[in-house]
Order: sequence, then structure tokens, then C-alpha cells
Amino acid sequence: MKARSTARAAIAIAVAGGLPTAAAHAQDLRSGKTFLDVPEAVFVPTPLRLGSATATIGIDGKLEYDSNIYAQSSGEKDDFKLLVSPYVEVVKPGSRLQLSARAAGSVRRYFKYERENAEAGEVALGAVWTPSAADKLTANASWSHVIEDRGEPEGRTVTSIGPRKLNVLDGDLSYSRQGARLGFMVRGSASRFRYTSDFDEDRDIDNYALLGRVLVRAAPLLNGFVEGFVSKRDYRITPPGFPDRDSTTYGGRVGVSIDPGGTVRGEAAVGLYHFNPKDPLIEARTRLSAQASLTYSPQPRTAITLDGFIGNVATYRTGAQSREDMRFRLGVQQEIRHNLRGEAGLVYRRSKFFGAGDVQKIYGVTGDLEYSLNRRVAIGADVRYSKRTSSDPFDEFERVRAGLTLRLHY
Repeated sequence: MKARSTARAAIAIAVAGGLPTAAAHAQDLRSGKTFLDVPEAVFVPTPLRLGSATATIGIDGKLEYDSNIYAQSSGEKDDFKLLVSPYVEVVKPGSRLQLSARAAGSVRRYFKYERENAEAGEVALGAVWTPSAADKLTANASWSHVIEDRGEPEGRTVTSIGPRKLNVLDGDLSYSRQGARLGFMVRGSASRFRYTSDFDEDRDIDNYALLGRVLVRAAPLLNGFVEGFVSKRDYRITPPGFPDRDSTTYGGRVGVSIDPGGTVRGEAAVGLYHFNPKDPLIEARTRLSAQASLTYSPQPRTAITLDGFIGNVATYRTGAQSREDMRFRLGVQQEIRHNLRGEAGLVYRRSKFFGAGDVQKIYGVTGDLEYSLNRRVAIGADVRYSKRTSSDPFDEFERVRAGLTLRLHY
């Protein structure tokens, strides 16, 4: 249940107020990360020594059944697919400078509908420099090849061709300083999304975002903060007869941060965002902005998590001027035995398309078990149920996915 996301920088842009939908991974209903306070007892890698650096090598194999591979409202097609995902991670620690690198791939093969076969991958680099106990500078850069999920709110509905594919370049740079009472953080990020098919060139987009935060320590583990953000969305082309979709979104939030925390940790903030389109034909809007990432640990073997986001995201829907997403996930993680961990979750997502008048809602339930056989091998099982309702009946669907996973690492 460890993180395998290829959208870290994309999520950062979502927090700042603008996100291309293909990178949001809305249908990845699992949390993908462990929040338990007890360390993994059995399935622990033995990193390879490469001078002063260490390397971890692993591979995940998964057999999954999907009851509705095209996320259709009727005439559903089901199939099994095999996913093989190798990865390697290299970390070079240091007293002040830590460097990291990661390369990961994913190959999926369907048993019947071979048109859906695809490959994805990621290469990521990171650096953290801490010149003092109060200062930290972080830099990240990545390239990823992403396969769009058919169940995305604006995912491809045509079944005669395969899923959309895109290449994503991400980069972010942040600096933070925490004093005895006051602190601040500033982060800039940029993303470039390029679809591989000429049919999707109207979706090519560049995003630039800047976020600044001022913190006041109210208690040893509690900070209050005020933050402002701005993001610029720049589409590569404007289709003939359509308005210019370029826009700037800015806003601010107030919130609290509990870190490193104890029983409760994380942060939550609420405020407003203003969507300011370049084209006067598109209506500007000021709406609620919110984000939350909180963990409650009543005991070391149990973690209850709440993640949420409300904000403006990119849209390509015909007739839509802008789109607002509301996403929440409530999860419970439990160490059942020293070598057996479980997770369950509830998911809700609402996508509102301004101008088109359409509203989509996704409800999901997840379950996940992972059993560690030894330090090298773990097996898992998971099930995900999702249902989408919509003001357009053709956008509705129900979907069940269940899989068995074999995880190996060195």
C-alpha cells in the first residue's frame, strides 16, 4: 500500500487552483499510501549499496477483473487484464543535501480487448537541501507517460480506438523557513501536458503555479497559516469557432497545520478562488476553495484519513466554460497482524461544468488487504466499486474492479 503515483506535481497544481483532468487520476480510489504509526514489520526492502547511495528494486504484478472497462452507461464490456509494474529507486543521503531518483514503468495487457493494451512510465529526480535546522529548499522534476482512465469525467468514450495517452513534464521548486514563532513557504511549479494523438491536440496545455504561505506557531505542534496562490493555464491551440480557453486563477485560504503531530496530524484550509478567463465570452467566477489532508491515529495500528479538495480544474467539454471539482475521501487503515494490513475507503466526487449545465457525481467504495510472506514477497487483494450519476444519462455508469497482486522487492 505504498505510493506509486505519477502525478505528484499535478496534485500540487490542483491545490493551487488548476489541474488538467487526465492527470488527476480520479478513478484511482485507493489512498496509495500508508499512514500507520507502526513500521512495516516483514515486507522491508534491503537496499543495495552503491557507494554512498542506496537502491531499491521491485516489481508488482496484478491480475484484475473490470466489469465495465469503457465506463459505459449500457452495453458494458468486461475483461481481465494483467499489469506488470517494475521500479527502481535510488537515494543518496547527506547531512544537508539528499538526492533521489526514481524510474517506474507499467505494462497492461487485456485478455479480450487488446485495443486497451498500453504502457506507462515515469522518471523522477528530487533534491532536498537543509542548510540549517530552520531552512529547507526542495526541487523536483519528472517526466511521465500517462494513460487516461476511461472513467474520467471527460475520458474518451469512443470504444473503437484505445485510451488517450499523454506525456507530462513536471517541475517544482520550494523554499521554507520555520522560526520559533513565524515561518513562511513559497513554491513555484510548472507542468506541460502533450497528448500523443493529433485528435487530442486541443487538450495540450501548460500550467504555471505559485503559492506563498505565512505560518504562525500557536502551539508546539500547531500552526495557523494564511496562503495565497495564482495559477495560469495556457492551452497550446484554440479550435476554430471556440473561445480562447486560457485563464488565470488566483485566491487565498486560511488554515491550520498540525506537524509533526501526534494523534491528529495534517492540515486543512478554506478560502476563495477567482477564475479569470482571458476570453470575455467566458464568465469569470469567484467560488469556494478548500483543501484538507488529515490523519487521526487513535492507536499506532489504526489510522483514519480524510482528504478533500474544492477548486477549479481544466475542462475540454463542448459547451463548458469552466469546471469545478469537489473531491473527498474517508479512509481507515488497520494493521490486523504484524504481517497483515487492511484498508477501506469511501469516495465522493462532484464535477460541475459551468456553461454546459452538466453535473457529474461519483460514489466509490474500496477495500484492500496486503499479506507479507517475508522480506521479499507480499500478496494483496483489492476491490473497488464506483458509480457515476449525471444530468446526462449517457455519462452514467457502474463499475466493479477486483484484483490480486504479487509484490516483489529486493
